[in-house]
Amino acid sequence: MELRDLRIFLTVAKIGSVTKAAEQLGYVQSNITTRIQHMEAELGTTLFHRHARGMSLTSSGVTLLRYAEQIVHLCHEAEQAVQDTISPIGPLRIGAMETTTATRLPAILAEYHRLCPQVDLSLTSGPTDQLLQAVLSYDIEVAFVAGPICHPLLNTGALIEEELVLVAEANGWEPSYNHLCPATIVTFRKGCSYRKRLEQYLDNLGIRSRKVIELGTLDGILGCVAAGLGISLVPRTIVDGSRYDLTIYEVPEEFRKAPTVLIYRNDTRISPALERFIWTVNQSLQSSSNMQRDPQDKPLSRLAD
Repeated sequence: MELRDLRIFLTVAKIGSVTKAAEQLGYVQSNITTRIQHMEAELGTTLFHRHARGMSLTSSGVTLLRYAEQIVHLCHEAEQAVQDTISPIGPLRIGAMETTTATRLPAILAEYHRLCPQVDLSLTSGPTDQLLQAVLSYDIEVAFVAGPICHPLLNTGALIEEELVLVAEANGWEPSYNHLCPATIVTFRKGCSYRKRLEQYLDNLGIRSRKVIELGTLDGILGCVAAGLGISLVPRTIVDGSRYDLTIYEVPEEFRKAPTVLIYRNDTRISPALERFIWTVNQSLQSSSNMQRDPQDKPLSRLAD
């Protein structure tokens, strides 16, 4: 098998479409089809199911995927190893939760860009589950996710503990068991750690009937909460400085603290660009501190009244 063929295979496997893979790689569609067929003939097995919705991996394709990811990554790593200088240079792919992207990351990225202007940064935002998979599959080098994380292939570092608060509309809403039964929560899609924490809290209150409204942006979530559409659980740093008029309710201790950790694979070489990024993150967090509690916050224990 040629390295080019493995890269084609990976692209088709992740996109699920020969047409879209051809567009992304800059090849004509017939070339993609021919190379996939050549791989299947060479290996003596079918790698993809062809169907009306596109292409999906067979069991043999799933097995090859794991090896292809490692081979392609090792080739990229080898290229970097022989090209690297003392100064960080080249691409660095970063992932972060939406909340981290909005609050913690801008200052870190600005400082990193000042220190390492020759590094080409790219950022992927999403829920923790998605980012974990992206790091494990070599799609990104490093990610900020909700902890704790325990995985044999990952290095983790405790960065900061976010304080979670429940937010609701500013006027005309008083928390009570009856008002929240069933509850309407406004949150990100499944895989979001804060959504999971809120659902655990509602379960703890005995409120198991709930309607979930999924949105894709923090601004959309806060805007809908402010309009009275429902409640949400978010880091205090999101609410502080928000342009929306919201009521903040303190949650019990067991649901309040949410650590954010930085993860990256422990079985690959750390490039100068990644090493410098980790250093920049640590320096930034050492010079900052968590927001102090606002005495005007209301205790969330009233939800159970």
